[in-house]
Amino acid sequence: MKLLVDFFPIVLFFAAYKLADIYVATLAAIAGAVIQVAYTWIRTRKVETMHLVSLVLILVFGGATWFLRDPTFIKWKPTVLNWLFGLVFLGSQFVGDKPVITLTWPGSPSS
Repeated sequence: MKLLVDFFPIVLFFAAYKLADIYVATLAAIAGAVIQVAYTWIRTRKVETMHLVSLVLILVFGGATWFLRDPTFIKWKPTVLNWLFGLVFLGSQFVGDKPVITLTWPGSPSS
C-alpha cells in the first residue's frame, strides 16, 4: 500500500500524459501530490519529508509550467528534487553529529 501512495502522483501524471497532454498531466500530478499528502496526514497524522518537499516542488514547477505555458519547468522537478536530497545527504556528512540518513525526525513514521 505504501508503494502505491508513494507513486500515486507519478502514476496519475503518466496516465494523464498518455490520455491528454503535458498540461493536463501537470494538473493531475499536482492533484495527486495534494491527495497523497492529505491521505497520509488523515491516515497517520504524520507526513513524510519527501512527500512535503515533492509537493512544494510540484506546486512551484507545475505552477510555472501552467503560468508560462512552458513544459520545461515540470521536467525540472525530478532533477531538482534528486539534487536537493543528494546535497542534503552529502552536506549532513560535514554538518551536525550524525548523517541525516541516520536521524529520526519528529513526526516521521519511524518515530
